Amino acid sequence: MCTTADVMAHLAKGNERQQDAYRVLQSSGLLDILADYHPYPAGTVPIDIDVPGSDLDLLCYVKDLDPFEAEMHDQIGVVGEFGCIRGEGDLPDQRPYVTFNLQVGHWPVEIFAQSVPVYRQNAYLHMLVEWRLLQLWGDAGHREIRRLKRAGWKTEPAFASVLGLQGDPYVIAVSV
Repeated sequence: MCTTADVMAHLAKGNERQQDAYRVLQSSGLLDILADYHPYPAGTVPIDIDVPGSDLDLLCYVKDLDPFEAEMHDQIGVVGEFGCIRGEGDLPDQRPYVTFNLQVGHWPVEIFAQSVPVYRQNAYLHMLVEWRLLQLWGDAGHREIRRLKRAGWKTEPAFASVLGLQGDPYVIAVSV
């Protein structure tokens, strides 16, 4: 899974929830709205560890958050009601970001934008590490991560627990 097109093709051929996520992303127009910002589907859905209530994550690269935020206020309103949060980031070397959260059909969607290319954003790096681990662990690993997530665990802490790692799981995830 390297490009947005690769991830979308993966979702289109994936399990029932992945195919549904594909249809929602296609029909909502979000990828078109975000096209100038290199939207990248990430998170638990592409790597098949989502549980009911999991959101669809779209990572974006924006050079300047202010005009992006203003544009999205106008554009995303067409898709549905949304919330917007600005943050500074609490991980080492993280830059300011803006998130938009909205409901598209029955899917919660989070758009995360940062002035960092997507392939260098922590969420992308976490997903790659998690995907590789899941490939090594096979079905048993998928089942254990899903079990922890159904019990209320966030993704990175669930992986850290399975690996027996101590410390901040969000920092550890990019160093595994």
